[in-house]
Amino acid sequence: MFRDDLPSTEMVAAYSHPHRAVFMRTNLHGDVERCALAHEIVHFEYGDVGTSDAQEERANRIAARRLIRPWRLRELGPITDDPAVVALELNVTERIMRTYMRMLRLGHIRHT
Repeated sequence: MFRDDLPSTEMVAAYSHPHRAVFMRTNLHGDVERCALAHEIVHFEYGDVGTSDAQEERANRIAARRLIRPWRLRELGPITDDPAVVALELNVTERIMRTYMRMLRLGHIRHT
């Protein structure tokens, strides 16, 4: 549901467990909207109530895995390794891109 009266001015989206709905600001850039929705869907799937650093990190990790395709990274590898440029090319936020790259570095996902 699109609305601009989220609890914090920094929030672009939020999952409400009592409403079983995702609320998202209007007029977001497409990449931000896409990543925020993927992130909030994870909160929905896990039935998260409130927020914790662990829940936020889990939502970012799962959203990154769902939104970024390894073959696209391989295509961009010879061109650049700048996370901001790669994020722009993959239509994700830099935060989601950095989360994915961290998982790759730690061996939590494979770049195959």
